[in-house]
Amino acid sequence: MASTQAQKALEAFEHFLRHLDLYTYQEKYRPIKTVEQDLPKELNPLPDLYEHYWKPGGEAFHFPSFEDFFNLWWEKRLRPLDEFIRKYFWGCSYEFVRLGFEARLYRTAVSIWTQFHFCYRWNASCELPLVASPELDAQGIDALIQTSGPPTGIQIKKETYRSEARGENRFLRRQSNFLLLEVPYTLQTPEELNRKAERAKTRKETPLLWAKVAHHLERLDNGFVIFRESYVKGIEAFLKSASTLSGLIPWERIAREALTAP
Repeated sequence: MASTQAQKALEAFEHFLRHLDLYTYQEKYRPIKTVEQDLPKELNPLPDLYEHYWKPGGEAFHFPSFEDFFNLWWEKRLRPLDEFIRKYFWGCSYEFVRLGFEARLYRTAVSIWTQFHFCYRWNASCELPLVASPELDAQGIDALIQTSGPPTGIQIKKETYRSEARGENRFLRRQSNFLLLEVPYTLQTPEELNRKAERAKTRKETPLLWAKVAHHLERLDNGFVIFRESYVKGIEAFLKSASTLSGLIPWERIAREALTAP
C-alpha cells in the first residue's frame, strides 16, 4: 500500500505540471537549436533537475517554475559558461547564447519531468520499491525497481517511428543478471493512432500498439502527457508474474503483455 506521503508528492508534482505554460514555451523554444554541442560535465543540468524536481522522501513539495530553475542553474555556472561561450560562441551576444541554453535545457527538462511523473506515480500506486538518481540517469537508467528477481532498470521511451538498431545498453554490458525495460509513451491520442493504423498500408501493428499505450496515458489541459495508475500497475504485475526475464525488454513487449487492452 502506497504511503500518504507518496500520494501527496504525486499530487503536488501533477499540480506543477498542470500549470506549465507549454504552448508559450513551445512557441518560444521550438525554432531555437543553437546550443547543440556536447555539454561538459560542469554544465550538465541533470543534478539540478533532480535536486529541484525529484522529492520522493517527504521534502517540502515546492517545484520552481522553469524560469526560476534556469536562472538558478545559470547563476551557479558562470565560470564554465564563460569558457563554453568563448570556445563556441565568440562574438555572439549574451542574449543569443542565453536563449540557446534556455531552449536546450527546456527540452531536457520536459523529458525529465515526464520520467519523474512515472516515478511519482509508481511510488504512489505500486508496492515494489523504486529509486532514481542523476548517477543512474547518466548511465542510461531512468529508475531502478527492486524485485525478488534481478535488478530492474527502466528507460522512458517516447514514441518514434524511426528505424532504430537496438544495441546493447552500456549499463547492461557491465552487469550480469540485469533486466532493462523500455517504458513507452506517446503524445498522440488513441483516436489519432487508430486512424494512423487504418491509413497504413504496411506495419499496422506499430500504431495499434502505440494506441494501446495511449489508453493508459492522460493528456492534461496544457498538453502535458502523464501516466495513469493502470499503466504502472500493469508493469508491476508484469514484473511480479514473469520470473525468467533478463536483458532488454523492448517497448513492444511491454505494450503487448503489461498494458491490458481498454
